[in-house]
Amino acid sequence: MKKIYLIISAYNEEDNIPLLIEDLKKNISSHELNIEYVFVNDGSRDRTLEVLLEQQKEFQEITIVNQNKNFGHEIAMTAGLNYVVSCNDNSDCKYAVIFMDADLQHPPKIAAEMIELWQSGKNLILTQRTDNDDKGMRYKILGNAYYWLLNFLSDVKIPKNMPDFRLLDKKYVLWINQLNESDRMFRGMLSLVGLKEAHIIPFVAPQRNAGKSKYNFWKLYKLAIDSMIQFSVKPLRLATVFGFLGILASIGFLAYSIYNSWVNNEPKTGFLTLLSIMIFLSSLTILFLGIIGEYIGRIHLEVKNRPLYFNEVIKNENR
Repeated sequence: MKKIYLIISAYNEEDNIPLLIEDLKKNISSHELNIEYVFVNDGSRDRTLEVLLEQQKEFQEITIVNQNKNFGHEIAMTAGLNYVVSCNDNSDCKYAVIFMDADLQHPPKIAAEMIELWQSGKNLILTQRTDNDDKGMRYKILGNAYYWLLNFLSDVKIPKNMPDFRLLDKKYVLWINQLNESDRMFRGMLSLVGLKEAHIIPFVAPQRNAGKSKYNFWKLYKLAIDSMIQFSVKPLRLATVFGFLGILASIGFLAYSIYNSWVNNEPKTGFLTLLSIMIFLSSLTILFLGIIGEYIGRIHLEVKNRPLYFNEVIKNENR
């Protein structure tokens, strides 16, 4: 029996969930497959859990993975993925997982298209956002700059504008589940596994129906830093290169100062020039120590080997 798991991350989405479930019923429930809707409530502070429990009473295909606090989007997807794997530990069932968000910016009709492609033999289906009705020009410019810098610094190339709205066949689910680092970025992890078999569906992300984006500046900044450090040591190598160039520049400046003093007999002390160079080199030192600190901090967290999350699974009593 083939089965589809929809892993849907939700954080403060009480107004969107009823509309999303209605849209899912309309577009997906018509497929002759065993479908389970796995809603991961990522420590919502509004009535998201209560709304899900109300919907579960009428729609028994819903399973709720309730996180006791907000662990973040990547960990929420990990919790959903681990639930799926635990349900199929001793099963030969052929299944696939679809990741999507509960904010209605991942259209259910695209998810239905993914299911049809999976049934026709596609094992890895990605989506690519061609436009976003909810974002302005500044977001697009910053997004392009982010992906350019990320792929410049990273050893693993991550395609631009490909959100976590995707379908993974069982084979990819098991591969991804073997990656057990605590700092997680699914887009990079999937690129690490390989995208050769990927089928890409372009789509336009509609405006949010209710609520607002959960990614503020600091969360986007953290995501950018995590993305660059998790999949590359290039920042450390760049620090070495800049340090070497700084040494060469210092030697050159020293030689120039000696030349001016001994050949041109210039009486200038060069105090301001020396001060400027000292400030510049000290700033570089602090910057590079910060880069090294980011790596050491992640090592510190990894060696603790703490659980990534704490949650409970809530199923319909009639299932």
